[in-house]
Amino acid sequence: MKNILLIFTILLFTVNSVAQECEFAEYYPLVKLASKNYSDKNYEDAEKNLKLAFTKTDHPLGADLHLAFSVALKRKDTKWAEQIAIRLAKGGVPLRYFRYHKKHKWYDKFNADFETYSDYYKENYNQELRDNFLSLINRDKEFNSKYHDWRTSEIELTLDELINGASEIISDFNQMTDKYGFPNEKLMGYHYVRRKNSIERYHSGALIIHIYQSGVLVFENEIYKIVCDGGLHPNYEETLKKIRGFGNSTGIEQEMKARYEKYRGNK
Repeated sequence: MKNILLIFTILLFTVNSVAQECEFAEYYPLVKLASKNYSDKNYEDAEKNLKLAFTKTDHPLGADLHLAFSVALKRKDTKWAEQIAIRLAKGGVPLRYFRYHKKHKWYDKFNADFETYSDYYKENYNQELRDNFLSLINRDKEFNSKYHDWRTSEIELTLDELINGASEIISDFNQMTDKYGFPNEKLMGYHYVRRKNSIERYHSGALIIHIYQSGVLVFENEIYKIVCDGGLHPNYEETLKKIRGFGNSTGIEQEMKARYEKYRGNK
């Protein structure tokens, strides 16, 4: 019996130690459960699990606050809705995101104080980094789309164009991370998507996958730390271990030559 208690104590200590070392270790499972609660229209448990998740970090993620805002409105929890709105505004979310909520009693004061929240964002986050990172993600998306059009022979690109396109993206990413570290919401604030009037995660994972596929294994030994800091979803920790291009991950030139040989070698 003593041995069982000792083992249980060691396991409990290990779990608590991991949670303390990894800020988002307990956060993500709770948010996942809350998302399922919300899908099941179980808004009471969704609220409970989100509130618990938000105690695990000083900086809840924007997409999860977006979900929490919906839950608060469903639950008619006006105090929590106001708290979430203020948090989002301080994280750089514009006033237009809240335009459908003017009927709520907290809105008038929130609207009157909005400039204060905007000032907080400017003083505590890096908008230039956010804009540059979003631009980089869009350019990577465009290059990746162009690459797939080339791969299926819808367009033609030279080997140099493939090398230069990928090199530019990775060079800009390296300059950015050398200066600021891995871009995350703690640095940049939240990602408001105007056409959807929604708050989403930055598509950081897709960018890193494309870089790995291009033959450069950036932050290879730091992914766990990035996940624990809220920069990537935990799913990417295992995914990135398996992501490689057609070459041997020794650089862009070697990778693009391997791709060119694969898709244009017989032409």
